[in-house]
Amino acid sequence: MSSSNIIRASDASKQPCYTIPDFISISPSPLRVNPYHGSTAQVSMDWLDSFGVHPNPKHRAAFQSMDFGMLTAMCYADANQERFRLLCDYINALFAYDDLADEGGLRKDGDGTRKAADIIMQCLRSPTTHSTPFKIGKVFSRYTTSLSSQLESCTDTSMIVIALSLLFPSSLWSRVLEAGISPGANRRFIETTDLYLQAVHQHVVNRSKDTILDIETFIQLRRDNGALKMCFAMGEFSLGLNIPDEVLQHPLIKIMEDAANDVVVLSNDIYSYNIEQAQGDTQNIIETTMKQKSCSLQEAMDFAGKLVTDRVKLFADCKQKLPSFGSARIDHEVQQYLGICEDWMTAGFHWSLRSDRYFGNDAAEVKRTRVVKLLPKRELRGESVIPGFTTSSPAQRGDMTKMTRSVVDLALRLFGSYATIGMHVVEWVLAFNHRGTLVS
Repeated sequence: MSSSNIIRASDASKQPCYTIPDFISISPSPLRVNPYHGSTAQVSMDWLDSFGVHPNPKHRAAFQSMDFGMLTAMCYADANQERFRLLCDYINALFAYDDLADEGGLRKDGDGTRKAADIIMQCLRSPTTHSTPFKIGKVFSRYTTSLSSQLESCTDTSMIVIALSLLFPSSLWSRVLEAGISPGANRRFIETTDLYLQAVHQHVVNRSKDTILDIETFIQLRRDNGALKMCFAMGEFSLGLNIPDEVLQHPLIKIMEDAANDVVVLSNDIYSYNIEQAQGDTQNIIETTMKQKSCSLQEAMDFAGKLVTDRVKLFADCKQKLPSFGSARIDHEVQQYLGICEDWMTAGFHWSLRSDRYFGNDAAEVKRTRVVKLLPKRELRGESVIPGFTTSSPAQRGDMTKMTRSVVDLALRLFGSYATIGMHVVEWVLAFNHRGTLVS
């Protein structure tokens, strides 16, 4: 994009604005789209919608307009149709969970995120499979006898998330295992999911205490709560890779993973900053930089942009230095894996300026000019459980009860006789008193 087409913030209208960096021009790989996107993305969205995650029509329409299927198609362009469908399901569910932690009632509920994390990890470590039904029965009976104490102190939003947590990992991960995933990728996904959930919990705690970390500490935490480590492991699954652990532990590959991770999450902080600042969120690289460096918003944008640019270059430099690992198959799979990392960087740049998620109807104009008009401050996120719902209205709490009913209905369809836990969730939800808390 030529500099003559760029309007600096000082040249724009009197409304406060800032200029975002040009990342499209430094994309490390050509943008590609999975050929199964058109036939699969909506099917996956319908799958998520069947859980009743978004009962409010406006919120459901807004979530669908963000086109997470396209993001998945850009990141995993070479996945076959079966695996692409599972990847779409995963990315849709991941963003639904992430939104509840970032924008919903879990926004400042560290207790709720911790409990949801515990349940998700139990589900992943003991997934539903057809070959070991007795084991599954024991898993769900353990939930049935132990969840009451876990849920008793949770908010209504935490209830919803925990109900979803019971369904999503077991249902989806068993399908991933059936499709085939290497033992190493399986282990890496579970380990990095644990890191992600712990980091999301810490992120929520930091937000609740209005803690702003120093830049290096923030980046370290962001590498985990940005979910890219999980998504890289899913990249192994997307192509059926089987790379030895010792190869992926090579220092150059670890540097490249961190560099690609930083590129995606830090550029995301830049793209999402306007919405976050309007909603009072300080947990991003821009606010962190402004505080540590005592600089202006535009200076922080430029600094964060250089962090991203430097890491794109670092990735490319390390890739040139990567040695052979003594096997043509392994060398080829390593290049495929690094291609996934590159595609995530490129996809993040393009999708963020295409989706409605960060710039709404102004996305095309922002992509053209790179100028973003600063939104006015508005109600802090976390005041509402889901956009369109608050916990202060009995009618709205009734809508949330309906949402949890739909979650449980799906549990009955998915797990049959093992969905006894679902009925307990309904009982707990219906036991809310008029203040929106659980009665003992």
